[in-house]
Amino acid sequence: MKLLIMRKGLGIFLVFSLVSFSCSDDEQVAPDLGLDYYPLHVGNYSVFQVEETTITLSVEIKTSYELKVAITDSSINEQGVTTYSVIRQKRMNTSSNWENLDTWSCKVLNNRLVQNEGNVLFVKLIFPPSLNLMWDGNEFNNLQGDGNLFTDNSSGKYVVSELNKPIALPSGFESDQTLTVVQNDFADDIIGIDQRKEVYAKTTGLIYREVNQLQYCTSSNCLGQRRVDKGFILTQSLKEHGKI
Repeated sequence: MKLLIMRKGLGIFLVFSLVSFSCSDDEQVAPDLGLDYYPLHVGNYSVFQVEETTITLSVEIKTSYELKVAITDSSINEQGVTTYSVIRQKRMNTSSNWENLDTWSCKVLNNRLVQNEGNVLFVKLIFPPSLNLMWDGNEFNNLQGDGNLFTDNSSGKYVVSELNKPIALPSGFESDQTLTVVQNDFADDIIGIDQRKEVYAKTTGLIYREVNQLQYCTSSNCLGQRRVDKGFILTQSLKEHGKI
């Protein structure tokens, strides 16, 4: 009888051990959704060096400044969705004071990172990200032409063009895990260019942004000469990041 009880006890112990091990195993292999490509935590901030060029009738005006982006607050709605407040500030150089530029917000909604930029919503990322993943970046807005200068078959679609690529910025920032989102890649020798992309790094978020939008003169006296009637060029590169 004692031997039977001991066997039963040993059996129960083995079953409990297997269940515990299985639960522990499940916790260890939880899928990585890639949310840390855009870490949303109150207090996170980034400082970027921004170079802008505005072109009107081939006349260029260049501007250089620093942009600070900080997550300052968060709130949760009745559906349990957390919205983060993002304050953007600008200064001309390191000896200048920061001046408030505007306030954006962002949230993760049904595996989409939705960012409100001046009351215009953009789907910046899809989780989990994968190479060649494509989505409608303008799903929640009604911008004319999806905000593109020109339209073709790929206009309005965002795509992950590079994944897990090492990168080193001029500021000294380095990362072994980055992803690049091409928001538009239009180029035509006759009418112009609309090329935009953003690069994100794991545990850091946005580290680089590039915009190249040029409208060429299409009058009979300049057609095909790629003379810029109107244009905007921007590079935004991470200089510093941390927690307030």
